[in-house]
Amino acid sequence: MSIAAAALAAALGLAACDQFATGRDLPPPPGPPAPPSPDLPMTAAKARLIMGTLSNTCMELATLKYDMHACEQKQGKPASDEALRTELRDLRWNLDKLTADEASAQCAATTNELRKTPKPRACW
Repeated sequence: MSIAAAALAAALGLAACDQFATGRDLPPPPGPPAPPSPDLPMTAAKARLIMGTLSNTCMELATLKYDMHACEQKQGKPASDEALRTELRDLRWNLDKLTADEASAQCAATTNELRKTPKPRACW
């Protein structure tokens, strides 16, 4: 009796695998979790919080982006905290899709480009 039950279970299992292999497509793997969305107004610490567990290079980029944002505010230019938060969250979302080395390299390249921008006297 137990041999018959085992054979039946094996047959059903194989039938299920066969249907699975020929029937439906596999669902896509889940994407990275949504980055944090800290309360406004933005600060350098909140900018780094959005970067989460990414490399120090990416933390440096987030800090630099915040510093540039704060510099614009000091000069009386329109600078939206919400826009900065969205930009950093989008950046984090895209970096999470890369390997750690690729993300760090991209952050380093972007940081180097941003550092070429002269810092206005009012922001020193």
